[in-house]
Amino acid sequence: MISPISRQYTLDLTSEPLGPGWLRRSEARPESNEAPADGLWRTGPEGRFRSAMIAALDGAQELVQGCAFLFADKQLSDALLRAADRGVRVYLLTASEQRIGKHLQDDQDFDRRMADEHKQLLDRLAGKVLVRSAEHLHAKFLLIDSPRPSVATGFVSTANFNRALDENIELGIRLDGNEAVLLALYFNWVFWCEAERELIGKGRLMPVSSPPAQPQDPYGASQPLGQFVVATLRASQGLRASVLRLISQAKDEILLASYGIELDHAATQALLKALQSGVAVTILTRPRPAVSAALSAFAKAGARIVGHDKLHAKALVADQQALVMSANLESGGLDTGFEVGVLCSGKRTEEVRDTLLQWIEAAPWQFRHDATRGDHLGDFLPAEKGLRDGVEKVIPLTTQRCGSLVAPDALRLEAAPRPRLEPAPPRGELPQQVTFHWEVEPPRLPRQARLRKAKAKLDQSNARKGDKMIEVLESTPEIYDHGGKVYVLVKGSADIVEAERLAAKLSAIVVVQ
Repeated sequence: MISPISRQYTLDLTSEPLGPGWLRRSEARPESNEAPADGLWRTGPEGRFRSAMIAALDGAQELVQGCAFLFADKQLSDALLRAADRGVRVYLLTASEQRIGKHLQDDQDFDRRMADEHKQLLDRLAGKVLVRSAEHLHAKFLLIDSPRPSVATGFVSTANFNRALDENIELGIRLDGNEAVLLALYFNWVFWCEAERELIGKGRLMPVSSPPAQPQDPYGASQPLGQFVVATLRASQGLRASVLRLISQAKDEILLASYGIELDHAATQALLKALQSGVAVTILTRPRPAVSAALSAFAKAGARIVGHDKLHAKALVADQQALVMSANLESGGLDTGFEVGVLCSGKRTEEVRDTLLQWIEAAPWQFRHDATRGDHLGDFLPAEKGLRDGVEKVIPLTTQRCGSLVAPDALRLEAAPRPRLEPAPPRGELPQQVTFHWEVEPPRLPRQARLRKAKAKLDQSNARKGDKMIEVLESTPEIYDHGGKVYVLVKGSADIVEAERLAAKLSAIVVVQ
């Protein structure tokens, strides 16, 4: 009997494009170096930056001014309440409920837990500190005793004052007395002239009224604002101007860390122009669909792009200049809103640069717009998908069964053509090669086929009256007809040689039962 045979074929997909996306180089790890250097902190699980802010709050004597998109850190709130209990005046600015609600809808990395924790903290502070909110607010900083330059200090943070202080890749920078005084001018202006609602009780917000006195216009100050601290206000884009200036002046190197990057923003276009002029540009961001358009443009222009699952820091290094800021490279931050940045010099610039370089080298993701499956093994995140549920995996090999097919002839199973090979790997897998397995079966005799017979001729010399013609088989193996085709039936191995001869003679198909 002729038995089915097994066949296989390996399809090479190593040249198959992956499309724009992220290739994982290593696992994401939390920050391991939180020791401050030249007034610069990296946030991490040890919480050293938070501890520094709490120590400053516990030493406050007259005034605390705080600003953050989100306030949800219990240790910081406890320190704020302790300051208030000592008679220190505490003023806070935070984002409006509408702005937070919009982030819940638009940003998959922003969840309901963050919003709920923020609201719970504000309820704790209600009636003890003066809290105002504004829809355009995104800056994060803390100022201590700013009316007294000799003792004033402060901190600018890229992190919100919540779990981001432990979980994210962020920066914090300490302000000296002069820097704290300058930033306080911006705070006062926004608090009294741009804030929209005031917290008057738990869950109770009311529109703000005119200020009791007009605060000092930050752009009418006698000191040269912008020398240390720059900001975006409703009527000013000083931070934007500083970003564009640093990029345009760069001749050799630009390092950028940013959570958000808009393709059409002037700062992004300035970076693309810098690439065209030969400046080496490296981008560190968080893999998110929102940045995919800009990153594809950067990659095609020759930028190096890496990512971290928890990156939220915003900093720019352009040759010997550096800027740590709260703003992303987006219109809602550099063009509108309330954002702040600290211009660095000397050793502080070197420390910002060293920090970004270390993060870049350790970044677990690399962005490519032209990678193929053969270029990578492991996790791959398409540019248009998010980290929560979009990660796929490039694997070396997978196997796939194709069922069985029927050969055109029972004696030529090896000559059967391959089936149509369509890779269908498990969801989330991108194999470099697919080995297909299938069975080739011999064709079977059609059910309606008719056995071919013939009448034997009698020897007339020995014929006797009454003898009858006897039907006999025309041959062995048996021959059948069906649908205009001739079939030769093989019942055992003894039939094979004769079946092959008959098939050639009759243009027949060799089949099995």
